[in-house]
Amino acid sequence: MFLLRLIRRYFARPMVRPWAMAVPVLVLLICLPLLRPLRHPDPRDVSDDERARLATVQAMVERRTLAIDDIWIAPRARQTIRVGDTTFSDQPPAMAFLLAGPYWVMQRNGLTMDANPTLVPYLLTVLGVTLPVAGAAGLIYRMGRLFELRRPIRTALAAAVVLGTGLVSYGVVLNAHAPAATLVLCAAACLVHVAISRRPVVGGGWIIIAGLCAALATAIEPSAVVFLVLLGAVPLTMRWRPSARVGGVLLYVIGITPPLALHATLTVPVTGDVLPGMFHRELAKPGASDWHLYALGPPTAATRAALAQRPTTASGGTTPSATTDESSAFDVVVSDSAWDAIGRGIDRVLSALVGRHGLFSHFPVLVLGMLGMAAVMHRHWPFSTKALAAATGIGAAVVLLVFALGTPARAGAMFGARWFVVFIPLLAFWSGAWLRRRHHPAAWAAAGVALAFSVVVTLVGSTDPFPPDGYARYSAAEAMTRLITADANRAADGALVAGR
Repeated sequence: MFLLRLIRRYFARPMVRPWAMAVPVLVLLICLPLLRPLRHPDPRDVSDDERARLATVQAMVERRTLAIDDIWIAPRARQTIRVGDTTFSDQPPAMAFLLAGPYWVMQRNGLTMDANPTLVPYLLTVLGVTLPVAGAAGLIYRMGRLFELRRPIRTALAAAVVLGTGLVSYGVVLNAHAPAATLVLCAAACLVHVAISRRPVVGGGWIIIAGLCAALATAIEPSAVVFLVLLGAVPLTMRWRPSARVGGVLLYVIGITPPLALHATLTVPVTGDVLPGMFHRELAKPGASDWHLYALGPPTAATRAALAQRPTTASGGTTPSATTDESSAFDVVVSDSAWDAIGRGIDRVLSALVGRHGLFSHFPVLVLGMLGMAAVMHRHWPFSTKALAAATGIGAAVVLLVFALGTPARAGAMFGARWFVVFIPLLAFWSGAWLRRRHHPAAWAAAGVALAFSVVVTLVGSTDPFPPDGYARYSAAEAMTRLITADANRAADGALVAGR
């Protein structure tokens, strides 16, 4: 009888939750028609980052190797490294390894990169990026229970996070930033679930999943290592007895082991250590990007000499041409003055915040996330919630400072704040704490304007977030200009063909 009641109760509960599914479905409706293989099928419109990942996937399945020599879709030199006589992608290979499984199934059914250069990348993008971005919306809805919000408000919060932070912009192209951001969200969601559970000790498996997600995010996007470390300390702040807290940390360590072992297994045979190729200046091929030279910190005298001897190009791999308005970002003459270095660092940090590719110049709605974190830290929230908010703020600050101070201004200058996508959704999630409080109508109006602006910028960016040569100016305006120009050119070409 008990078994029958259990089965009856299972089938009596709602199987589909409309409020939870609304935003993921909306994300799919927006992203699927805008995917890069569909909007920009021309190989000349594919970025080197995506080409390198697709080439590695093809090499792993068809040749059982990470080497991308003689792969037709292989990128230019700036996304590759040279080990002996063999060429490899400079990216962490974990994401390519995960995508190799679906591509193996496609190949067994007759779909190959060479024969289907549009369909195969489209399917890989859906599986590797678009579905995780849609899943991120569901995670935000679930995590909204932390703030005790009603279901419609939690749905609005999920929509604001994915549509107002650039996450949807990067959900239409094959990249590591969006899935890494989703995995960081998943790790945080598992910790939130344990914190608010009525039987938290029984849910130790969720801590293992949290570690697994955080480590997998690190394996595909190295900047997530900050959150891998910080989130590991959250179990120590749970309302448990001391032995249970230590056990929670051990469970977290168990979870992080498989992804890190996978990363080491794939990376060490190529570079000799666990650092991906992008961190090895000595392996950078001639003509590689300045990212290789700056990846481990500010340029030394030898690095500046190497930069000065490299040819001038206008496409962004080395020193730009005189027509590029960011030539100062590649200036190899670095003053030895400490005050100049401090001023240059402050300028880069401010540019990362409100510059051409800044956080708040593209997504001002993130201010609400910062206000929400402040509200959590100053009110009577559980200490574990405060620890999670602090981990978000510290992690965001560390990632921002490292990339602002350690890389040239135009290194990978794609749409918006490309390098900060890994923490932007988690930062925006804390705006839920701001939503649950009463505010003046003027504050609600300002928040609405900031959200509307952020959503518009995100949707504009989703039309072409990863062009081959990136963006030189304020990327939202430049993306809109390219969109209008491209549509005008298509209309002119169509009229020309019709006139024939």
